[in-house]
Amino acid sequence: MGLPKKNKKDININPDKTGNDRREEMFDDISNNGTYLPKGVLHEDMDKSFVEFIENGIDLTLSGEKVPVIFLTIQRWAEFAKTWQYSDEYKNIKIPFITVVRKPDAQIGTNQAGYFNIPGKPTFTYMKVPTWDGNRKGMDIYKIPQPVPIDLVYEVRLFCNRMRDLNKMNMKFIQTFSPQQHYIKVNGHPMPLIMDSIGDESVINNLDERKYYVQMFTVKMMGYLLDEEDFEVTPAVSRAVALMEVSDNINRSQYEVEEIEDKTIENSVSTPSGETSTTFPLLIGANIKYTSENLINVSSVTYKLNGIDVTEFPFNVSNGDTLTLTINKDDINKTSEVILNGILL
Repeated sequence: MGLPKKNKKDININPDKTGNDRREEMFDDISNNGTYLPKGVLHEDMDKSFVEFIENGIDLTLSGEKVPVIFLTIQRWAEFAKTWQYSDEYKNIKIPFITVVRKPDAQIGTNQAGYFNIPGKPTFTYMKVPTWDGNRKGMDIYKIPQPVPIDLVYEVRLFCNRMRDLNKMNMKFIQTFSPQQHYIKVNGHPMPLIMDSIGDESVINNLDERKYYVQMFTVKMMGYLLDEEDFEVTPAVSRAVALMEVSDNINRSQYEVEEIEDKTIENSVSTPSGETSTTFPLLIGANIKYTSENLINVSSVTYKLNGIDVTEFPFNVSNGDTLTLTINKDDINKTSEVILNGILL
């Protein structure tokens, strides 16, 4: 006799998003509604999400009743044994039940494949939001720090009287972690879980004690911390002027200053075709930190600040300094360009 066919009642007619659409969906999950910033993540947020995963993800039901899950610290176990609500009239703990204990020795995380954070706790632009004060357009820069990776280890224990209950819990865990990793969302942030080991702590040998099975599952969360106290919201520079003077002895070269945003600046020096080498002095009219250069049709360029050679980036210039560029071309028949990237100080 053939087995009856099961009718599928949860057909998904909307396919899952992929590519950029999926990235935007994840971005929306992480963002805090109405703030333009992501939700923060602390230890307690990861603890709460892990307990919810055990309650609703593993979702162990035995004899028609959902098995209760309790999150414990190591210090609270004795108190829990006396005061827990799931006890009989003689104050004996009723089983089955599941406990979750996080080890207090949280470790530096492995979420970044062994790489460490940038020193100094710099912040990075997360979003730029246009503003209008009634007279002039502006921009608010929302910045966040680099998340700090952290590994948290949880011990999940099932207490039960019957081997078949133990087998059901074991099957659920092995099925969940058969792909090695299982992702949960902590305040919208996806974080992987890895099952490290399965152990047995059953009390079945002593004839004088109550006999019960205990199976322990050790799970590592590869998470990260994102403290909302480190978030920054700063107004961008809406308009800035950098004054430059060009020496009269070079009249065919062109000098441009790009529009500034968020204190960044681009100075461009271009030379026409037909010249193999050009010396270009600039009289600086602002305090600038030059961080890098981009060269187009340039074989080499040397810099002198007030007559002293500049050998490496970054370097600072002050209002009133003279920066002299000597530009050598690759192709004499083409124009060349030197772009200096900097930050207004």
